[in-house]
Amino acid sequence: MERRYLFGIDDGGRTAGMVSYFFVIGWSIGFFGFHQPNKNTLSAFHLRQTLCLYLTFLAIWFGLSFAQASLIEQSAVFNIESLKIVVIAAFLGLWIYGLNAATNAEEKPIPVIGPAAQHIFSFIIKEQH
Repeated sequence: MERRYLFGIDDGGRTAGMVSYFFVIGWSIGFFGFHQPNKNTLSAFHLRQTLCLYLTFLAIWFGLSFAQASLIEQSAVFNIESLKIVVIAAFLGLWIYGLNAATNAEEKPIPVIGPAAQHIFSFIIKEQH
C-alpha cells in the first residue's frame, strides 16, 4: 500500500509533532492530517506527549478553580490565584521543552509526565511497525 503524505511532506513525523503542540486545533491537524495517513513513531510519541500535557493542565486548572470557588476565605499567605500563575509557568516551561524536542525530531519525554504519557496513551495513538 502506498503511503500518502499531506501536502507532499515526508518528514518522518516531525511536522505532526510540532503542530500537535498548538492545543486542540493543532493536535487535531497533527493527528488527522499528518499522523493518520503516515503513522510513525515520532509523530505518535509527540501526540501522546501533548495529549497528556494538555489533559494534565486542564485537570489541575479546573481542580484549582473548583477549590477556589469552594473556599470562602483565603489567607493572605496562600492564594489560589498565585498557585494558578505557578501552574501556567510550569505548563509553559514543559510546553517549550516538548516543542523544542519535536522541532529537533527527538523523542525526549516531557519531564514528570512524559513516561506516563507513553504508557497511558499507547493504545489510542499507535505507530505503524
